Amino acid sequence: MDNVITNLSSEIKGAFFDNSYSPFVILDKDLIFVDINLAAETKLGISREKMIGKSLLDIFPYLKNSERYAAYKNVLVTGVPIGFDELTFSNGVSEHKFMIRAFKVGEYLGFTSLDVTNLITTVEKLRETKDDLKNVNANLKRKNQELEEFSYVAAHDLRAPLTNIKSLLMMISNSNALPLELEPIFTKLNEAGQSMCDKVKALNTIISVKSNFGGEVEKVSFSKLLDKIKNDHSQVIIKNRIIIKQNFSNCQQVEYNRDQLNLILENLISNAIKFRCEKRKLIIKVGIKEIEGKCHIEIADNGIGFDSCNNKEKIFGLFKRMHDHVDGLGIGLYLVNSIVRENGGSISVESKVNQGSTFKIIL
Repeated sequence: MDNVITNLSSEIKGAFFDNSYSPFVILDKDLIFVDINLAAETKLGISREKMIGKSLLDIFPYLKNSERYAAYKNVLVTGVPIGFDELTFSNGVSEHKFMIRAFKVGEYLGFTSLDVTNLITTVEKLRETKDDLKNVNANLKRKNQELEEFSYVAAHDLRAPLTNIKSLLMMISNSNALPLELEPIFTKLNEAGQSMCDKVKALNTIISVKSNFGGEVEKVSFSKLLDKIKNDHSQVIIKNRIIIKQNFSNCQQVEYNRDQLNLILENLISNAIKFRCEKRKLIIKVGIKEIEGKCHIEIADNGIGFDSCNNKEKIFGLFKRMHDHVDGLGIGLYLVNSIVRENGGSISVESKVNQGSTFKIIL
């Protein structure tokens, strides 16, 4: 029975040896080939008959006096396996890279290898792609910087001539020398000049905010931030008896840029106040929770609202406005969206006409 088991075990081992995808070779104590499998024949491009009886140096003469050859012999002495990565072998037709492991098998030295040619080629391609992406990112960063500089110069340089135009228009208005029939044209000209001044001012604000992206991050208290915002709007809050409900029980503070977070909350709360419904008392709810390690902010109001379903592209656009009955330039939500997304967060809004709006932000 023991002989049967031994024979069966030998047959199984032999089957694995002969049918493995990985090359296997066995050498004796003098590093003479005594057996190789089919995978080794295929990879090396040398038949089994031509290898058996040959020494390792006959097949690979460049190993003579090398540290690797000495290391192989040392495995026979110590019995401690060794491994080598990315060894190159050329059979005259193609070049392959192998991971090789040498180990003692009884009195013999066994070698198993893994062809990593495709893997290394893929890694090299990924490195090249990574380098290409670095170059693309560097170019994009440079172009963005150029655009920012151009925007700043354009907005800054436009201020002086527009201020001069405003001054000239005021001088004409104060001179009382304008003919009656030109007054409608003068009024339109004055409005256009004011609109241009406002937009240049808005562009300077946007440039100022965006130039500070990536600024210092610190622990910011939501309660202190909201108290400041409420204090800034105290007159209108008291006059209109506006109710602001807040719940920070689950998240008292967050690591963020203080000025940017203030701008986010200030814009959303001031918008809620600005677009309140005169027929009912305004209630603003500010809820902040920590969910799965992220800070979720929800600001809801019962104001005049708007149709968020049909204005998805417009809501966070530059100079886009949902209502025209109050003053504004349409940059508040654009800045909020820019800040949130620049910091890796997201923002969404649900709103219905005459039912209010709810903004949801994940920092």
